[in-house]
Amino acid sequence: MAFAGATGMFIVFGAVASLYGPLLDTFAHRFGISLPAAGAVVSVHFAGALCGVPTAWAAMRRLSGPVVLASALAVMAVGASAAALAQGFASLLASIFVVGLSFGALDFLLNSLLVRTAASGRAHRVSVANAGYGVGSVIGPLLVIVARPAHYPLLLAGVALGALALTVSTRGVRAPALTRSHQRTHDPRRRAKLTTFVLAYVLYVATEASLSGWIAPQVHRIGNSEAAGAAATAGFWLGLAIGRFVAGPAHRIATPRRLVMVGLAATVALCLLARVDALAPVVYPLSGLTMALVYPMGLIWFVELSPSDDDGLALMILLMMAGGVIGPALTSVAVSAAGIRMVPFCAAAWALADLAVFMSARRFIPLAFADPLADGGPGRD
Repeated sequence: MAFAGATGMFIVFGAVASLYGPLLDTFAHRFGISLPAAGAVVSVHFAGALCGVPTAWAAMRRLSGPVVLASALAVMAVGASAAALAQGFASLLASIFVVGLSFGALDFLLNSLLVRTAASGRAHRVSVANAGYGVGSVIGPLLVIVARPAHYPLLLAGVALGALALTVSTRGVRAPALTRSHQRTHDPRRRAKLTTFVLAYVLYVATEASLSGWIAPQVHRIGNSEAAGAAATAGFWLGLAIGRFVAGPAHRIATPRRLVMVGLAATVALCLLARVDALAPVVYPLSGLTMALVYPMGLIWFVELSPSDDDGLALMILLMMAGGVIGPALTSVAVSAAGIRMVPFCAAAWALADLAVFMSARRFIPLAFADPLADGGPGRD
């Protein structure tokens, strides 16, 4: 029940994050603003997420996992409801910030619990649960097509109801409040490892957020319908979902670091191909497939290097949200200055920078990887 609920939570907040891109044109028309200005919705969402992670981390030190998860879901329901009712762009942004707050909290809570489960099957659990994010992200744009963009308040109301319904599944989580004994052990290279992975994940989130937020506007503005733009976004997330489902089996035949680097290298190449108008609607779904392995395999790579560093994991998930603010914001600036055709170049640049940082992490040697359940430690989460 706990694992099914966790996957369901990934589906819900994945659907939320994928709605913004297909709705940017609608927001621009609805509130009388430019397309780059409407793109601020994505950055504000991740600004909220940036605040949500430390809030959830502090709560986990005092409260049990089920309580914190249910609270985060309730916050999402409130934010989505307020966004559905927003009459002005400022109130919409404020509501999206609240949704982002819950997004960051849930992203941290679910991943921090999953990576501390038993080593046997951990890669499968992390990848399959995160695949739920991809599934939800496919559902979001498809719902925009079916309901029509102008009816986005109905979609946000549905998100609120889904979040409230999932609070029931938190009863299956066994996760006591964290204590100092569950946190990091001494590692002389901790700072170097953490700095490297924080920067790598900031760049990863910048790549993913820039792509997911700007695929639909680009595909639409180069001569396709809004539905085609939403479909291309759904294809990107479908590729992400499929890739994460196969991450578990892939982990059996290749190391996490190899999967991460191959995925990013392929993403760079595909983003550059998206510069060709005829290829963009096809290439973007493939880029979701190549990016899929980076997030879960990167987390496992970090945990293999620092098995007991819960503080470091929390800090990494916190700071990576900055990529969701920086990536779309700088992409908006580039689009405003040089036009919509800058989107593929920006995405390729983010992915290339991320590849370079992950490659530098090869200098760290993995520690012996022990099953945390063996001594009754944090694996109980």
